[in-house]
Amino acid sequence: MIWPPHRHAPLFAAFIVAAGLAVPTSGHTQEPACEAGQSLGEGACLAAVGTFDALAVVRGGVRRGEAATGQLRLALALDLEALAGLEGWRAQASGFAIAGRQLTATRLGSLAPASNIEATPTVRLFELWLERRVEGVGSLRFGQLAADAEFAGADAASALVNATFGWPVALATALPSGGTAYPLAAPGIRLALGDPAAASGVRLALFSGDPGGRYGVATDPQRHNRHGINVSTTGGAFLIAEAVTGGTAETGPRPWVVKLGGWYHTGGFNAQRPDAEGNTRRYGNNQGGYAVGEVTLLREGAQTLALFARGFAQPGSRNLVSLQLDAGLAWRGLFGRDDDTLSLGVSQARIGRQARAADRDRAAADEARPTRNRETVFEVNYDAAIVPGQLALRPVAQWIINPGAGEPDERAAAGQRLRNALVVGTRLVATY
Repeated sequence: MIWPPHRHAPLFAAFIVAAGLAVPTSGHTQEPACEAGQSLGEGACLAAVGTFDALAVVRGGVRRGEAATGQLRLALALDLEALAGLEGWRAQASGFAIAGRQLTATRLGSLAPASNIEATPTVRLFELWLERRVEGVGSLRFGQLAADAEFAGADAASALVNATFGWPVALATALPSGGTAYPLAAPGIRLALGDPAAASGVRLALFSGDPGGRYGVATDPQRHNRHGINVSTTGGAFLIAEAVTGGTAETGPRPWVVKLGGWYHTGGFNAQRPDAEGNTRRYGNNQGGYAVGEVTLLREGAQTLALFARGFAQPGSRNLVSLQLDAGLAWRGLFGRDDDTLSLGVSQARIGRQARAADRDRAAADEARPTRNRETVFEVNYDAAIVPGQLALRPVAQWIINPGAGEPDERAAAGQRLRNALVVGTRLVATY
């Protein structure tokens, strides 16, 4: 049973309140200055998004069972030119209230989290930044930032629920604390030249290296920086750059987009395979590159069909995942329903050569240890608008082949991997 109300009643009640905010009221008008959310007066906008996932592992994984997760996101955007006469300046603050249980850790055992809202239950500050825009040149943003807000993403993958279609497993497993991405932001500065969001341009960013801060080896970085107010300046520095080019569109997806990116981290990273004496080499840096491509094949009225593909590569000497490949589509406006979207996605994360060799070394001493190779995620979901733009229901199914890339199944016979897993459930999204 995916939704037992007696166990999760408080979480369900909180989501109902958030959903209630999304129902339009008579006489309500939205200020045109707000790109998202509701006006609090000239130059100030508040956006609230409530997301609730009820997912279940019905086959395979660690064990069958369900988990419910809820997230309420609040974002306050300020136009400082309208508020204080500061030409080209704006500010934003955002945070989360997260509740429920993480399905991936307790039931699934995969590298890729089944839900992109999974995180330690808490109330957390996320981004807090100032930005200066110069017309025709670009913008400079600084403060508490998250790299996944602007880098390495594909718009056509935005409705997919599995987290690897956003911030990829390749980066989440390579970078300290999972990288500067949900749910952890870090001090940073971002420069955008041109218009990478809508036309062509370049983004460059520098972040503190470890958003979790200075925590112990056995400490969960999300728990160490539980409320997002531990401003971390530890762990070296994380640099990421991305060049973007593509067509333009007044509405809907762009005709085509190509992104080429690379990253570099100055912190220390352990080798994946110890040497013959059991010593582990310590590398003084880490790096990788990626490419993202999107194309819109169909545009007929409100109906659009967009495809995406991504690839991430990094050295297997110091990274668990050396290669990740993604692809998928977003088909909007099916069946005459302009605000509905069918999304399909497939992602494969491949374990690096040195990590596989380390598994074989351990198997030589313990025959029960399988050698990890790859994990593949398939997802299909249908986002159905109940109240267009404000309330949506999204049934979802995921098929995970080789969860954990071949982690051993502790409940099965020696040397047996976790079984392929089937995850089904629903997502509710209320936007205010």
